[in-house]
Amino acid sequence: MDTQTYYVSPDGSDENPGTKAEPWKTVNRAVQKDSAVKAGDTILVQPGTYTELITLEKSGNEELGHITLKADGDVTLRDPDPNVGDFREGVIQSANQGHWIIDGFRIENTSWAGISLRDANNMIVQNNHTFETGASGIIVLPESYYEGGEAEVTSKDIKVIDNKIERANWRWTGLGDTRGTQEALSIWGVDGFEVANNIVKEGTREGIDVKTGSRNGSIHNNTVTEVAKIGGTPKGYNGGPAIYVDGNRADTFNIDVYSNKVYGNTSEGIVINDEEPGAGDVRDIRVFNNVVYDNGTQGVNSGAGIMVGSNVRDVEITNNTLSGNVQSFVIDGSDFFEGDKVSNVVLRNNIFADAGYRNGFIEDAEDIVLDNNLFTDGAEKLFETGDGTKNIEETNNLEVKSVGFSDAKAKDYHLTSDSPAVDAGTNGIPEYLKGDADSKQRKIGKAVDMGSFEFGKSDATIDDKSVKAYNKRRQEDSEKARKSQDSSDEEIVLRNKFF
Repeated sequence: MDTQTYYVSPDGSDENPGTKAEPWKTVNRAVQKDSAVKAGDTILVQPGTYTELITLEKSGNEELGHITLKADGDVTLRDPDPNVGDFREGVIQSANQGHWIIDGFRIENTSWAGISLRDANNMIVQNNHTFETGASGIIVLPESYYEGGEAEVTSKDIKVIDNKIERANWRWTGLGDTRGTQEALSIWGVDGFEVANNIVKEGTREGIDVKTGSRNGSIHNNTVTEVAKIGGTPKGYNGGPAIYVDGNRADTFNIDVYSNKVYGNTSEGIVINDEEPGAGDVRDIRVFNNVVYDNGTQGVNSGAGIMVGSNVRDVEITNNTLSGNVQSFVIDGSDFFEGDKVSNVVLRNNIFADAGYRNGFIEDAEDIVLDNNLFTDGAEKLFETGDGTKNIEETNNLEVKSVGFSDAKAKDYHLTSDSPAVDAGTNGIPEYLKGDADSKQRKIGKAVDMGSFEFGKSDATIDDKSVKAYNKRRQEDSEKARKSQDSSDEEIVLRNKFF
């Protein structure tokens, strides 16, 4: 394959051919439709500061590969007019393009997003640092359709990995302010995604949000801290999860949330909810191996380490460690978004420690299983219930004075040898849980440990191939079920037509 490398430099000229000896001056020149760059080529942007909007006007392809747009050293991109910008705009932006790698840029002081990809496919966004963006640091979203249903699922196969998103929505002042819409890292209407190894910190609204028909993907190994600085207060709307899986107008399903570190946020840690019941639902969500601590503001928001809200079903919350949150967990179908009860939620092998207000709360929910979880004994009850609960099953839950963390003051939530959580979990774990939050093999001793970390030494390193394989199989099962339903619906239509 004949691939080329092109160059951009502050000392170049857009009249040049883009070679190393004669580079272009602007990044936007390199990505224009009429530039020489083609699928499989690389654009190396030389060190310096570039003040411009960069619109990707071409695509790579499956056969020849991605086009790579890469910072070749310290490259800063700035918005030419940081006080004026339209919804959807990004300093790097595209519409209806695909097969790009965007790698290694610092993007700062933007009017709206840092990177905005609309109706995108096969994109990789990696190693970038967005700082003080007007809206999202990185967002994938529809180009123009926002009416809900499958038509709002407009992007496919997106990876957002190893980025730092800092001070997103930085101009947003609270309710009524039209600036700073969306979240720090937004995945909106995407089929097939991976959000991994990112650092999201110090935003005024939500952290990572996967929403509105997004499905068949994962949120893993991210660190989210100090978000919802305004959103989690009365000046905002008293909420703003660090990690949010949100239905909102279209079916959202088959998502793994694992091995994330979520701490020190103004509002909730991990939330699964549906803001527009009746337009779509949320189902088949797995939350495991996360470490969630010191989240929430008591008396202002729920401060739940993990929360499951209305119109959500089929959720597995397994082997997480939660400590020092206002509440460890909330399962509540009666929250301010109306919809169906929460149903079929399993909480298993989790550690719920040292909650400031109460361990947990369940209301308007049915078919809830709490099995082999460990609670500290600071509360009168393991958890409290409100109205509308049905079929809550409790088995083998433990209440202890101390979990036996390695160093709770230093926020090291690994287990000591004498921790009551060691060998106290159930061995009936799903296949995607072969490894712990350190990618160490589970079940080193007599039984699986509770919490995110397995105690003991193991030479086996477990990557997340089993997680991805399970997700893929669930995707295939869902597709088969959809096709079967479509076939059944067609048969009914034909039967009604002719009889």
